Amino acid sequence: MAKKKRPQSGVRLTRQRLVDGVAGPDGARIRLARPEEGPRVGELLKLATDEIEQAHIDGVAAGKCGTWLLDGLAGHDRAMTEQLVRAAYGGKLQEGALSLSLPLVAQDRDGELVGALLALPPGTVVQTVQQAGYEQHALLAMLKYAKIKGLAVAEAARGRGMGAALLKRCAQLYWQLDFMLLFGEFEVERALGSFYARQGFTVLEPGESTDVGFLLTGRPISLGAGPGEQLFFRWKKS
Repeated sequence: MAKKKRPQSGVRLTRQRLVDGVAGPDGARIRLARPEEGPRVGELLKLATDEIEQAHIDGVAAGKCGTWLLDGLAGHDRAMTEQLVRAAYGGKLQEGALSLSLPLVAQDRDGELVGALLALPPGTVVQTVQQAGYEQHALLAMLKYAKIKGLAVAEAARGRGMGAALLKRCAQLYWQLDFMLLFGEFEVERALGSFYARQGFTVLEPGESTDVGFLLTGRPISLGAGPGEQLFFRWKKS
């Protein structure tokens, strides 16, 4: 009997691998979402949260999401910083945020999209740093912190490790690009704490917060979840 091929685990992400996909569980591929997949990505993400903005789905459909991240993976070390500064001074910071967002999909062996993840710059953190009087640090936060806005797997594909595979590749990409913090929130009633804990995240109790600002500003900045939600986060290992 032929041995079952195991998904690649130690592969380093490159621009081409992110576009083409890397091996996931049960013959799936984990890759960047394609423009024509925008509507399906939106359908999947709405299984996880009602807070997915249409601008994000439109950004996927227009091919605007993740473009600066791809440049970073291609080895253009200063590309993200320079493009973000130009966007800020040109009044196009929202467009820049789309370019730093990450829409990942899990495509099964039959070619169907069965999972999706969307990560993006954390607007709340950026705004908090700006209000504290650290304008330049706010831009830096967009290149050091990322928020998982939504993670969902189609019901028929659950229990096969798709969600864990999407999270793994999301974290790998941001760590390769020298981001420091990956975080998100989930509704308490969904009881996802044990899932995120198994993926290496710290999960806080409802109402708890954590300090995320000292490394950027030299002063504490608190990050917590909204009412009825729990925060999960993971720092890059030094």
